[in-house]
This record gives sequence, C-alpha cells and structure tokens, in this order.
Amino acid sequence: MLDRPSLTDRVLQLAGDVLAEQPRSRPIGPDDGLREAGLTSMAVVRLMMATEIAFNIEIPNEDLHPDNFRTVRAVARLVERLVGAQGALPSAE
Repeated sequence: MLDRPSLTDRVLQLAGDVLAEQPRSRPIGPDDGLREAGLTSMAVVRLMMATEIAFNIEIPNEDLHPDNFRTVRAVARLVERLVGAQGALPSAE
C-alpha cells in the first residue's frame, strides 16, 4: 500500500502541474478546492489521465464524480482505494 503522505504529495504535484497555467496567489494545499483554484472540466480530464499514468490505475466511469476531484486529498483517497482494489503499482515516472 502507498504511504499516505507521499501519495498526497504526489497527487499535489500532479494537480499543481495541471494548474500551472492558472494564476494563483498561493500554492494549493491538500484540502483546497481544486475548482476554486482554477480546475476546469478539461483540467479535470488532464488530472485524471495524469493520475492514471502516475499510479498505473484505471479510474472506472463510476468514479468519475466531482467529489473524487474536489480536493487533492479526495483524489489521493480515490487513488489509495483503486490501488488496493486493482493491485496496481506506481509507474516508474
């Protein structure tokens, strides 16, 4: 199983990369609203794809719910659940 702090940090990095084009007065934190930070519907798709690649998982259609992408911590919880269910390992990126 993935270590929760490093998992959250990795998702935070992915979200930061996706949001890099959005002007912000401060960096995003694990519990900050990603929509409020500038996450558009297209950015959600980019974050989802980056997450699937980074953690070698497939996010099922039933998990493509706004609540799962509301905060970095929510994405990390989704990844943790899917890694456990799919037996996936982080990719070597």
